[in-house]
Amino acid sequence: MNIQIQLCGLFMLALLFIFYKSTKTLHLYKEKIFYRAMCIIIISLCLDILSLVSIFYRTHFPRLFVNFVCKAYLVTLIWGALTALIYSSADLFTRKKHQKIARYLHILALFQSIVTLLLPIHIFSSQKKTYTYGLSVNCVYFFVFLYILATLFSAIGFAKKINPRRAFAVILWMFIWLSSAVVQFFNNDLLIVGYASALGILILFVIMENPEGNLDRHLGCFNSYALTIYINELLEHGGTFHILEHSLRSPHASEENNTNYDSWNRHILRLLSSYKDILVFQNLQNGLILISSNADVLREAGQKLLNHFSLLESFGSQVSLTLVENANSFSSMNDIYDFLSFVHASHPDAAGNLFVADQNTIAKYKEQHVIQQEISNALADDRVEVFFQPIYSNRDKCFTSAEALVRIRKKDGTLLSPSIFIPVAEKTGIILELGERVIEKVCLLLKNSDAIKLGIHYIEINLSVIQCEKRDLAKRLISIVEKYDIAPGLINLEITETASISARTILLENMKTLINYGFTFSLDDFGKGESNLMYIVEMPVSIVKLDYDMLKAFFRSPKAKTVVQAVVNMAHNMNLKMVAEGIETEEEIQGMSKENIDYIQGYYYSCPVPQNDFLEFLRNNQPVLSSSAE
Repeated sequence: MNIQIQLCGLFMLALLFIFYKSTKTLHLYKEKIFYRAMCIIIISLCLDILSLVSIFYRTHFPRLFVNFVCKAYLVTLIWGALTALIYSSADLFTRKKHQKIARYLHILALFQSIVTLLLPIHIFSSQKKTYTYGLSVNCVYFFVFLYILATLFSAIGFAKKINPRRAFAVILWMFIWLSSAVVQFFNNDLLIVGYASALGILILFVIMENPEGNLDRHLGCFNSYALTIYINELLEHGGTFHILEHSLRSPHASEENNTNYDSWNRHILRLLSSYKDILVFQNLQNGLILISSNADVLREAGQKLLNHFSLLESFGSQVSLTLVENANSFSSMNDIYDFLSFVHASHPDAAGNLFVADQNTIAKYKEQHVIQQEISNALADDRVEVFFQPIYSNRDKCFTSAEALVRIRKKDGTLLSPSIFIPVAEKTGIILELGERVIEKVCLLLKNSDAIKLGIHYIEINLSVIQCEKRDLAKRLISIVEKYDIAPGLINLEITETASISARTILLENMKTLINYGFTFSLDDFGKGESNLMYIVEMPVSIVKLDYDMLKAFFRSPKAKTVVQAVVNMAHNMNLKMVAEGIETEEEIQGMSKENIDYIQGYYYSCPVPQNDFLEFLRNNQPVLSSSAE
């Protein structure tokens, strides 16, 4: 009775089964399929051994019983091969569609099982070898062979759609199983198919289905990888779930080593151990994310943590707890991460409290996300445009410069308001790419058009606060003008007082480098917010642009008029040029001219217009060109 190989396979799977059941799992869809496959192969090995035993002692059992046991073993081979196909194809379809396909396959396997049970089977047994043969056995070989081919086809033919590690594990299992079946078919005494099945389960376990791979080794909770696959499966399945995020916002805490973080998180896990319907994951920022289908349970757990933290003076005010109800309204785990970052940025004062992200908060995030996506798509589709607003020189009596203003054209041809997309671009950091795109388009205008021949001395380009905070600002701007072979003196960079406050040292270093290279600078919106005359003194700018509101106040308030006059006189004494923005009427033109304002910018002359309209405006309105045309 040659059952040694089967016993080895059964012992191996028994240990695997015990280890698997003793480790926490997420009960994911593919984990359930793997578990089912492992159980089927264990049953198959047991029946294989039982069939050999019953054959060996067949004189003690009814023949019908012996035949049934042998056929039952053959049936498990069909179901094992079927489960391998179902497992390998799980990545190819949505869960709902895959379950539907699996139901049809189960019906097919049930039919094949009935056929196997009805067909005749014969037994050969001697002192050296024991095996079965006949139509029943041949049909099972045929059915299993078809399933193996289908499994290999799904794993190889659709390799790009399947997890590469899963595909490798399944292919390796199928080749081992197919090879063993061929060997056993031509060598009936070598009963190795069952052991090959056990090897296949072991391969799947080691490569893909070891639950330890989803656990954080230090904490024992689920890790960030498990969080991603679990959330994505929940979102695909369509169930309702809620999230409670825990993190530390303290700058001091962010510098602590991983050991301190682990100790802190282990303490939290002990506090949460009584909540059986909460799954705890470590997120990417060394914090924890709790998931449950019951929002009230998460709220209770969050309050328990807060009450405990309030007793710890060193951490109580640093703890951030964010409850996201109905997290199934998001599209992916990355979407949830982005939302949590949005909450942290929008509510920096929420530390020490339980912040509930309601539907209103989610709606604001999604609105920002839509705009951010529109900006990204516009950059990818080259729908970012630059409009130009001409600037009139009172000394030269013509238009000598213009301000470049970014615009985004939507796919329907309409323009997205700058007041909508610029704040989002600044919050998300995409303003960096947007700003560089503007500079490149200005360089293209100067290089490929007759703007300079039409009297333009330079183009003013706004620098965002984020750009001004980058140490490589000068390097990047210089590389752009060199790329398009543009004289740096044709570019005037506008900074705001806010930018100069945020990272003054970095900005001044970049300004020095750029000025030495040939760029010039303007101080934009002077007079807005907390203006300080020292900005003009400290910043190496050549032009000061008066704020729109200050200029409007000039014509209404004697005090404002006095302030503007003082600023203009001071700037001229420092050899700085002054620009009046937002000029709309003849009265304002005359008023600014009397104050010896150097440049006028505003709707009185022109609103911001597209490049071609700007060039046409210059052709029609430059005095030199008009007189030469006469």
